[in-house]
Amino acid sequence: MAATLILAEFTYQSGTSSEAYYFTVVYDQQGNVSVRNIQNAYGLIIDSMTSLPSSVTDDICTATAQVENIMAATSAINGTLAFAAENYKDVVFASALSSTSYRVQVTSDQFVPLRVINKTTTGFTVQAAATFTGNVGYDVFI
Repeated sequence: MAATLILAEFTYQSGTSSEAYYFTVVYDQQGNVSVRNIQNAYGLIIDSMTSLPSSVTDDICTATAQVENIMAATSAINGTLAFAAENYKDVVFASALSSTSYRVQVTSDQFVPLRVINKTTTGFTVQAAATFTGNVGYDVFI
């Protein structure tokens, strides 16, 4: 029986010890990266009207990028797709995988929703919500 990564959590501290904020960056098996459990010395911040210092939001962005880099470094297959006024691109593996239970994370510096469709043992398709031009990185986790 092979182990499968379901969830990876990375907890960070931002600020000085007297004004510290803590937060957790989460990576799930679908390749989603999210932030949760933001807290300060007074406890968990659950009020949507509470603002965070810009240094903390900057640290959250940096930490999210770090987690994406950590997970990309552990991926089995990765690459970049160049979209040119297109809304989908196919990825074909050099060698077929044993199953379709792999996970794919896609990222872009463009603000366009992306999803993975048509997963097979020989590849998959990255689909954008709209036609766009730009690069999309992908990481496959087996």
